[in-house]
Order: sequence, then structure tokens, then C-alpha cells
Amino acid sequence: MKPIQFTVSVYGEGVFAVMEDKKENFYNYYHRHDEAQITYILKGKGTIMVGNIMQSFQSGDIFVLKPNEPHMFDRDMEDEEEIGDIHAIHIFVNLERMKKLYHIPDFELVKDYLLELDTSKRLDRSVSESMMHYFTNLMVKTSMPRFTEFLSLLYALAIHRHDVSSLYSGVRNVTYSDKDGARISQVYKYTFDHYNEDITVEQVASIVHMTPTSFCKFFKRHTTKTYISFLNEVRIEKACQILIDNKSEHIAEAAFQSGFNNVVHFNRVFKSITKMSPRKYIAQHSVDI
Repeated sequence: MKPIQFTVSVYGEGVFAVMEDKKENFYNYYHRHDEAQITYILKGKGTIMVGNIMQSFQSGDIFVLKPNEPHMFDRDMEDEEEIGDIHAIHIFVNLERMKKLYHIPDFELVKDYLLELDTSKRLDRSVSESMMHYFTNLMVKTSMPRFTEFLSLLYALAIHRHDVSSLYSGVRNVTYSDKDGARISQVYKYTFDHYNEDITVEQVASIVHMTPTSFCKFFKRHTTKTYISFLNEVRIEKACQILIDNKSEHIAEAAFQSGFNNVVHFNRVFKSITKMSPRKYIAQHSVDI
């Protein structure tokens, strides 16, 4: 896919750049960039979309996104526990420039880790919290101490390379024009912003100036799923967040809050996507917590 191309701030001849997010929301446009991205969520809950899949995220999560992997972070704006701005630290790594270090024998473990970064990953929470200091130190250190901190982070990621969950969606790589990429980004953003409202294919098609028939073919061609399937996945992901965070006392209320008008239909779609009923999902995650 070729969504909006994001250009990382200039970082001279260096191999990495650090960016701190402290604002109302993340850069919630479906985008990609040439650099690998390592993100630590210090504060905020929401949904990450990587390629063709969606997952919830929360404070303490670490994501490693491979170069040119289309992705988008979107904050849960209705989360009353996370008042104020989100806070995240992103590290962008130029893998092409990193090759200058590959000939160093002591760098072999990190080199293998970077060369084998074939899918984006989410670190297990059992190890992610122990890595926070690398990110915060990178925000305050300069020069050589900052570079050694960066190398220490890469080494820690390499050591824990098996303590991850893959974010591979199984979708083939598809290249298309910037115009089509911008359209996909518009559709995704509109859906995330209005998932709890009545949304029709006709509405979404008009946003990208297409007929409903042309839009349905366009969306299926670039995402391998229908728009309604995608909309249902977004809504179920939001419903899961509502149920886990106990924002609703009743399953029916969670269904309505996430955009469904019919509880029976909600239960059917929920089970189809999560492979379990809402009640079983609540029970399972209550045990996990």
C-alpha cells in the first residue's frame, strides 16, 4: 500500500531521530515512512491500525514498526481515565544508514535483529515496562551518551526479540498512487472519527468523490475486505475497549456506544470477529486483569 507519505524531521547524517508527542491526539492519519519506528506509549489508550489489522493499545505498550508499514494510532477520546494530552516517544531508525555499523563484531546481535525485521511487532507487557528508561533518557541525553542509549535500546529489543506479538495481517504488499493512498487515509480517519454514528457506504463514497459501486471495488481491491467488514471491525474493537474498561454496565449499552443499532446483530458480529461471545470476552479479560 502507499498511504500518505510521512517525512521524518531532518536529522542530518545521523542514523536515528527522536520525536515526543504531547498533544490531544496522535498523528491519526494512515501513513508510512522509510524509517523503522519504535514507539513507547507513556500515556493514552486507543487503537493502532497496522497494515490491515487493528489492536487496542494502552500506556506502557511498545511497538516496533517496520519501514514503509502503513499504520495509524488513534486515541480513545472518550476515555475518562486518561485526562489531558497523550504522551508518546517515537524513535525513527534509518536502516540504510545503520549498515555502517554492521561490520562491527559486537553489533552482530543487533544487526541480525534489524535484518530480520520482516513484520511489525508489539512487545509483551512483561518486558515493555522495563524499557521505559531508554526512551526517557533519549529525550534528555545528547551527543555520545544519547547514541549509546540508542544502541542499548536496540540491544534490549534484540535480547527480547521473542517476547513479542506479530502484527502481520497476511495482506500482500500493494503499490498504488498517492491519490489513492490519500483516499484510503480519508476513509480510515472518517471511520475512526464517526464509527459510533450511522455510516453508509454512500456517505463514505461521497467523501472521496466516488460512486458507491466504484468505491466498493476500490476499497476491496486495496484492503482485501469490504468497507462494511472494515467498519464492523472498527466498531467491535471499540466495543472491546468499552467492555474491558467497564465503561458500560450492560452489553447492549456497549453495542449502542460502538455504533450498532441491534444487539442481536452486535452479538453475531462480535462472535464472528473475536471467536467468542461478549460475555465470554468479558470473563476472559477479567481473569487476565
